[in-house]
Amino acid sequence: MTELKITPRQFGKAVVLTLPDRLATTHSAEVVEALHAADRTLAPGTRVVVDLRAASPLPAQLARALVSFARDRDCVLVAALDQATTAVLDEADPGAAVRRASSLGEALAEAAEVPPPFATGEAVRSLAFDSDDLGRTEAFLSSAYAPMRIGSDTGHAGTHLSRHAVSGLSADRLDLSFEMSYDVEPLGMICLCDVESGTIEDHRVDGWAEAETYGPGELVSFSPPDRPCTGRVARAKYSITLLDPVLLSQAAGVERPVRLLDHRPVDATAAQHLRSAVAHLRDDVLGVPGVGENPLAVATVARYLAVAVLNTFPHTASAEQPGDGLDAHSRTLRRAISFIEANLHRPLDIAEIAAVARVSARAVQLAFRRHLGTTPMAYLRRARLDRARAELRAAVPEQDSVARIAARWGYAPSVFAAHYRAAYGESPSATLHRDTVPEVRFPGSRSFVRTAVALKTEPGAAEPNARTAGRATATGGLVRPGDPGRAEPDAAGRFESLSKALLSATSVAEVLRLVVEATATAVAGADWVSVTVLDAGGRFSTAARTGKTAADLDRIQYRAGEGPCVEAARPDGPGYVASADLALETRWPRFAAAAREHGCRAAFSTELPAAPGLDRAAGALTVYSRRPEPLSETDRRIALLLATHASLALANTHLRKTAERRHAEFRRAVDSRDVIGQAKGILMNREGLTADEAFDLLRRTSQDLNVKLVELARTITRRHGELDQ
Repeated sequence: MTELKITPRQFGKAVVLTLPDRLATTHSAEVVEALHAADRTLAPGTRVVVDLRAASPLPAQLARALVSFARDRDCVLVAALDQATTAVLDEADPGAAVRRASSLGEALAEAAEVPPPFATGEAVRSLAFDSDDLGRTEAFLSSAYAPMRIGSDTGHAGTHLSRHAVSGLSADRLDLSFEMSYDVEPLGMICLCDVESGTIEDHRVDGWAEAETYGPGELVSFSPPDRPCTGRVARAKYSITLLDPVLLSQAAGVERPVRLLDHRPVDATAAQHLRSAVAHLRDDVLGVPGVGENPLAVATVARYLAVAVLNTFPHTASAEQPGDGLDAHSRTLRRAISFIEANLHRPLDIAEIAAVARVSARAVQLAFRRHLGTTPMAYLRRARLDRARAELRAAVPEQDSVARIAARWGYAPSVFAAHYRAAYGESPSATLHRDTVPEVRFPGSRSFVRTAVALKTEPGAAEPNARTAGRATATGGLVRPGDPGRAEPDAAGRFESLSKALLSATSVAEVLRLVVEATATAVAGADWVSVTVLDAGGRFSTAARTGKTAADLDRIQYRAGEGPCVEAARPDGPGYVASADLALETRWPRFAAAAREHGCRAAFSTELPAAPGLDRAAGALTVYSRRPEPLSETDRRIALLLATHASLALANTHLRKTAERRHAEFRRAVDSRDVIGQAKGILMNREGLTADEAFDLLRRTSQDLNVKLVELARTITRRHGELDQ
């Protein structure tokens, strides 16, 4: 039997004992003995939290041993409470006498209800660590912060760390000259991270919806005290400041624990104030011999730092107005989003957004959390990133650059590249120079407007080159990069080429395919596109689409009889139907719920408008998006323009069928007239009748026999030999 050791980790009034993830060769008695050994080092009355989430599947014998250990003390078992684990624990503890939790946060919440006072009078611990050894670095970081696993593709681990610390407070500076992956257990402390250079990428915290990337100049709350995190440090210099969560409760003057509601500062001014507080703690107190040992000095700077944290991040101790919860409704969210979208080009803060939404800042925060699962500032950052992506896709590489576009939307180049890769899975340079995806841009789009301004304001500027990605030519073909002797059209020329390609298409199906593909390329945020048609019998069908998801979303609306494409396609419909966030949509509850399951968060449908001299073709062009955001006016006009092409194609088909039907009717009429004339001639010759008398005889006989006149005439011409008989 190998020796097993479990190291206790202090979290306020509780201690966490984490079982290792390799228990297949470990006897349950050895596990319990290790727990008892760790428990003997604890003060009486300490809550013990046993984290057994790594022990999956949970053996029945180990479950019985853990329940026996937990019954004798104040203990909570943290487990992945799936069906199998719950069944094993129920068998070992039928009456559920031992408390269970599914997360450390849940298990630690009760233990943190009454925070103890913060005080220190111990000596400052100052140290410096330098190493190129990956294993040594992992061991040091695990002891300095929390148990963690780190890795490096190169095996190199150039690490330098300096630290000043007292109980409940530490200020560190780190310099990593390699790319390090990390997987860190909960820190049990408020952790502030301020990046000086390099990036921290793909940072994921248990419970967060998306990964984050931090670059130079960004100050964040790295992870909640009770949540593990993973990510990658890419050759970064940064500072880490740890403080006991109790400090926040004391600074807020509350007995309950205080949680931070967002990991990013509310504005730049608050972030700078917090930086100053951290620098004061590190350089003026803990870093000065004799000052850091003064309990009054440390307590004062600790409170100052805690107040700065509360001033920088939204938190649960914020003074709420009585109406904040009631004000966090969808109308508040719509007003805030409309203001954000209209002002992405200028600095915004939460106070200004709240003022425009006519509610408190707290109500705005609650509205975004409640309806979108994010924060106003996170929404703002993503919206700006999406605009930058749209500009990159529309830009001409010879005339624009990633750095220039990033600066327009408030990003430093290195930060922009990291955020961009995290959001879209490719570098901004790849988007700018992409040459494998057809791109079609139209007059009125941002690239066209920017090119026109450049031509007017830059004397002697050369004629702009178009993107070299596959584009429709005047003959309906595609211009491929590197084709010799082929001039590249400007933005207006590209639109003209697309129009010619559409008009020269040999079938309606080809036109509609070109329309949906052009819409998916030209309209920002268009993840799926479809064309819906409504036949004379009132049946909907999808005539063209960019993917199976678009067809599925259309089909959901046809079956439910509700949704944007159904409303816009009807002849008496509104013409343009939009939902910027289906999570808030109340007009189509069945479609909205099903669409969200398919990953669709917004939808916009425009009718197929009538062309001059033609009736409107009953149908709609629909754009579906993964992101909850409104369609810009420019994109709406582009969609309407392309819908007109689809309408023309359908209308031309209708006109052609009508003409063919009328021609057939005319031919039948001519044939009928000829047959009747032949029958009249036969009667005139055989019976000696005049033309009028012969026609009158045909008419009366047709009525008497209840036979159509033309059928009677045809019978006479075919069987005129029988008249003599």
